[in-house]
Amino acid sequence: MRSNIIITAAKILLTIGFALCLGSIASFIAMNVINGEMPGIQFSYWQRTFVNPIMNFVTIPGMWLFLFSNILLFFTGKDKNSRTGLILLILSVLIFINGQFVIVPIAGIVNDLAIQQNSSSIILQEYASKKSAEDFAGGINMLLFLSHLVLYIKNESIIRNKLIRRNDLTRRS
Repeated sequence: MRSNIIITAAKILLTIGFALCLGSIASFIAMNVINGEMPGIQFSYWQRTFVNPIMNFVTIPGMWLFLFSNILLFFTGKDKNSRTGLILLILSVLIFINGQFVIVPIAGIVNDLAIQQNSSSIILQEYASKKSAEDFAGGINMLLFLSHLVLYIKNESIIRNKLIRRNDLTRRS
């Protein structure tokens, strides 16, 4: 009974963490679409005034929730003995590592460069290359998140189908 409560809580945390991360990714994509191919200095600065708080108050907590809930599900659920459970855990660790140790530091550099550009009114080449690296790493995380989501949904549906079949066999006996 206690294990079911922990698993349910972990699934709720997973959903919240996933929603926070996916929501922040969607907002970054929307800003990039608005931004266009050649952003102006002022627009880049304006964009970064939103990216930094979103990163600090939405993305990072979402990544921690996502990782924590996946670890909790792996070690308390039935997934620790399955290949799918291990793949889901590995995906969550990769998402966290890429987000926390690649995207967040690059985003900090991009923020600093946007501030420098705005105060000097000179376009910095380094800004574009770092922004591209940030976007590329974010795209990788998006693919990892979507892979996790598809695999998670597939795994959950398999588990539910097994439970339904087991209940049907129990009723017939």
